[in-house]
Amino acid sequence: MRITPLTFEPIYVEKIWGGRNLERLFDRDLPAGKQIGESWDLVDLPNGVSVVADGPAKGATLTELTAEMGSALLGDARAMPDGRFPLLLKLLDANETLSLQVHPDEAAVADIGGDAALKTECWYVLESRDGYIYKGVADGVTPQQFRSAIEADTCQDVITRFDVTTGEFHYLPAGTVHALGAGVVVAEVQTPSDTTYRVTDWGRGREIHVDRSLQCIHFNPPAAAPGASGQTLLVTDYFTVARRTAGEGEPFLPTAGRCTALMILSAAAPAVVAYDNDGGGTISVGAGQTVLLPAGLEGARVQSPQPCSFLEITLPER
Repeated sequence: MRITPLTFEPIYVEKIWGGRNLERLFDRDLPAGKQIGESWDLVDLPNGVSVVADGPAKGATLTELTAEMGSALLGDARAMPDGRFPLLLKLLDANETLSLQVHPDEAAVADIGGDAALKTECWYVLESRDGYIYKGVADGVTPQQFRSAIEADTCQDVITRFDVTTGEFHYLPAGTVHALGAGVVVAEVQTPSDTTYRVTDWGRGREIHVDRSLQCIHFNPPAAAPGASGQTLLVTDYFTVARRTAGEGEPFLPTAGRCTALMILSAAAPAVVAYDNDGGGTISVGAGQTVLLPAGLEGARVQSPQPCSFLEITLPER
């Protein structure tokens, strides 16, 4: 199979808290009449799989590419135990506040069993319209106090609220109780899991999972982003996230031999990803788009006639 940069068709997910801001911000062609809360831009889950949008592999699924390309795609990184691609990238549009929720860590997954899967994630704030997030249990709150707050519908009194601005980065390791507040659009990087337990839905009537939530929540201050230094925002056992730029005369060169995803944050004009395989080629990517660079891609470089910023997400080596 010819190795080229890969772009995928987005999978749009309607949510009661969603909106139409991806249309406004990134000129997305959203499904008519739907409140879109999530755009799954790189995903390999049983309930949603990315399909290549263009190029020699057009129409192939990410599941198929992971199996067929092997190390040419992943390099030294590992696929998931079931063979699926080990990363999930989304855009989220919170037009209303999301449910307060938590995801299990490895210990909780072992206790819960079944289809439960670890979920660690992070958010890069693409837009905040006087927005906020909830992240972490308030200092000194005990599990029993937290349960009482759920029963009394006063969860906002036992969690920590942060007002956020565009360009902020927030780390949400598994076990962190959290919610996006109204007026925030984020790029989300996470492990490939859809295991979520709702603590409260703020009276909207959807199912909540009190016991499972309390089993998963970490009752300690939110963790700082490990490995943060300079352009590197986060280093975990599952992925590394860095904020990068490219501009006129200043191309960005991704690390050779690593499977890398780029989420374009802002670009006054489309950027170009050039490569040298099979005589070379280029693809154009604009703000709000994601491109996957296989580990076997040679001479990859991001070029832009005007300043362009993006998240570089790399998979860990074995």
